[in-house]
Amino acid sequence: MALKRCWLWLCMLCMALCTHALAFSAPEGTGRALLIGVDEFVSRPSAYPSSTNNVYAMQSLFQHSALPMEALLIPAESVTDAQSLTRLIQEAFAGADEHDVSYLYISTHGQYEPEPALLFSDGNIEGAVTPAQLEAAFEGIGGTKVIILDACNSGAFIGKGLSRMPQDVHFLGDDFKVLTSSGALEESWYWSNKGQGAFYFTQALTQGLSAGSGYPADSNRDGAVTLSEIYQYLLLSHAASTPQVYPQNDDTVIYRYDPDAFSPDRSPVMDVTFSGSTLSRDGGEISIEFIATRPTRIAYQIVYQRGGKWEFDNAQLIYDGAERFTVFGDEPGAISAGHKVRTVRLGRLEDESHGYVLVQLVSIDEGRLTVHAGRVLCVPPDAGDLQLTAELSGQPGGTDGREMCIFIGHDFPCALSVAILDENDKVVHRVCHRQSTRPARIEPDGSVFYWDGRLKDGSSAAPGTYRVRAQAHINDATITVLSAAFTIQ
Repeated sequence: MALKRCWLWLCMLCMALCTHALAFSAPEGTGRALLIGVDEFVSRPSAYPSSTNNVYAMQSLFQHSALPMEALLIPAESVTDAQSLTRLIQEAFAGADEHDVSYLYISTHGQYEPEPALLFSDGNIEGAVTPAQLEAAFEGIGGTKVIILDACNSGAFIGKGLSRMPQDVHFLGDDFKVLTSSGALEESWYWSNKGQGAFYFTQALTQGLSAGSGYPADSNRDGAVTLSEIYQYLLLSHAASTPQVYPQNDDTVIYRYDPDAFSPDRSPVMDVTFSGSTLSRDGGEISIEFIATRPTRIAYQIVYQRGGKWEFDNAQLIYDGAERFTVFGDEPGAISAGHKVRTVRLGRLEDESHGYVLVQLVSIDEGRLTVHAGRVLCVPPDAGDLQLTAELSGQPGGTDGREMCIFIGHDFPCALSVAILDENDKVVHRVCHRQSTRPARIEPDGSVFYWDGRLKDGSSAAPGTYRVRAQAHINDATITVLSAAFTIQ
């Protein structure tokens, strides 16, 4: 009887192991990655070593991916023009078929005027690559193309972060998946700290997909991170600019990992959450909850926005003073390991009736500052006329993958609820609910959302006439506006 029970137990164990192997077996295709960082420029200040560090961080990310990587390439020579970039892309992704995934990561300076472009340079020769040129560089490459751009104005490459959808939009269709660090009119911030510089966006991206941080971007913890999951994570955790994505709601898996794998190199800070995203003009408190995995030094960086720009040069660093932990001697901010809840009080906005504040939780190790999470805090006025508007451009649900741009104009920071209504004024899809606005340097002032014509269950909206309803919430007041009608064929 005991032998039979043992045999039954072994059979069950084998079934469990086989099930686990099936769940985390390699996908049918393979991956290829091309990682490009540009630090030295002719027309712009040097970013060294930030882009270089970004590339190394992305290299480590792909080395730990469960997707088999056939090639992981970092160019030995600098890229300086569209021709050299095209040659690299064609060589790196040659042979990719319909089952494969080709990853292109670029960290560089970007521009919106005189035309959207990414800058490529070796410090002596400098060229610009437009969205059309980058798209054309993938001609003939099969499979899924995942493009990640960490650059100022990079949202312009997919026509996002503008009050209207441009007529000429690139990277449309099912084969391109594009993630950018900022909107079309935004800067993408980076910093240098004793030679350990990096870009805020890339650090947030790699943290979201790292074992050391517990893969926080994987919201359902299934070992497969979709494009939608990483975008939502970045939108919540990366505050220095507004990430953009195409397609807007896409469940394509872009990163795989084994959720049972153990990382000996754990982040000193994990599971960061903020109590909210709205503050009073006269000053308010924000609670930050996190887990310190080991004794460390913690601070909270406060950055105000004035004149449409984040004032990182005047950032305020508030050291955690809740503990007197002795491992770090008299160094400020020293805390022990464990679960923490901290309340940070921000001062009153000076000479402003409303605005935005950026709060970042950082750790400090041997003078090196690491950002673990950030949140944009919205500071609405006590009262005022928002001049709320809802304007639409583009057509959702088309065969070419185009999306509709929903521009909600508002003169002040507020919380927004945006919904799609049918001809009977019934809500068929909620775009967002009481979501705090954030600065995106859009002209005129406002927020943009995108809808692909699909409902929450993934089905397409039925043919008919629809409108967008926008509701702005300031304190206890709610203002409502309806857009013009639009038709889905």
